[in-house]
Amino acid sequence: MAADDEVKSQPATSNASSGTKRKRAGPKFYAVKNGRKPGVYSNWNDCQAQVSGFKNAIHQSFSTAAEAHEFIKPKEIVSVNKGDDTKVSKFYAVQNGHVPGVYTDWASCQEQTVGFHAAKHKAFDTRAEAEEFAKAGRAQGGAIQGVSVYSESPTDGADAASNKGHAAKKQRKSPKSAEPTGDWEPGDGPLPEDAEDGFDPNIMMDPETGAVKHKTEGQKLAKKKMPTGESKGGVLKIYTDGSSLGNGKKGAIAGVGVFFGPLDERNVSTALAGPRQTNQRAELTAIQRALDLAPLDRDVEILTDSDYSIKCLTTWITSWKKKDWKTAAGKPVENRDLIEAIDGRIEERKKLGRKTEFKWVKGHAENPGNKAADELAVQGARMAMAEAKKEP
Repeated sequence: MAADDEVKSQPATSNASSGTKRKRAGPKFYAVKNGRKPGVYSNWNDCQAQVSGFKNAIHQSFSTAAEAHEFIKPKEIVSVNKGDDTKVSKFYAVQNGHVPGVYTDWASCQEQTVGFHAAKHKAFDTRAEAEEFAKAGRAQGGAIQGVSVYSESPTDGADAASNKGHAAKKQRKSPKSAEPTGDWEPGDGPLPEDAEDGFDPNIMMDPETGAVKHKTEGQKLAKKKMPTGESKGGVLKIYTDGSSLGNGKKGAIAGVGVFFGPLDERNVSTALAGPRQTNQRAELTAIQRALDLAPLDRDVEILTDSDYSIKCLTTWITSWKKKDWKTAAGKPVENRDLIEAIDGRIEERKKLGRKTEFKWVKGHAENPGNKAADELAVQGARMAMAEAKKEP
């Protein structure tokens, strides 16, 4: 890399009005129905890793976890026949949820309460008690639909024996504010005082099996990343990076990384397209993707560790244009297609009175933004390499 000087493009001056600002959406859940590892993911990067390059991938985003799980759940006819209650170990009554009613397995009950504000549910040993609890919500004027949903439960073998043993356990009564302890099954105990919107902070869903389990002490103390959002004005800072595994060698594979912020849906981690898998093309492509995704009504600052990219777009390009895209040696300019595309974006923003500036940052120097962009680029390259190995 060259010196640590900051390199910026000349801001354009125009009185054109800006476009409409986009509003930030709330948290989303990404359901992968067909991909490398089907399931529900809380951020786009994890979802993208399962569908990128996967043939016939099926995925969709939802505003609630329940909708996401419903999307990936195999569609089948649900039996509404009460059946033999002696084979049901426990009845789960949902008084306030997506679809209030009585359920005979915890998973079905959980689908109706996860993501539902002020969800209210309780487990009972008999159907009569459960139905009475569910109907009470309707009597109190709550949003109860007055329906009962019955799902089949295991009736033989080890599963039946397990259910029987589970039913024999005596539930310990304790104040609602107490933390679940003792013989409570995960998800069955009373909620602690710090539970929010019906979620117990001491339990979690196993991403492998979908079962509810208690969190470890480390998981309880871990800090959760949240989207940082954007300020309503000012310069939008975007970190970009490119990575080429085996750069300059035969069989090199490159990736592109763009980092807007933690859990930002616009973050990019993908393989570099085309036969020329060089680090320079990956760096330029990352800048192009950043400007494609950035709102046109914001001033933008691209932060990159590629001194080559910055000089291409702010210094050398002036001379190249005058010489019909020839270098001082009279040779065609390399990566002209990418440089021209980016320059077009910059000119487009200038016409709207918006600035596009570039700042060089030292690579691999523990800069959080640059480090995140680098990780996204490396991940994109590795996914492409894994796909290449699968090809015959």
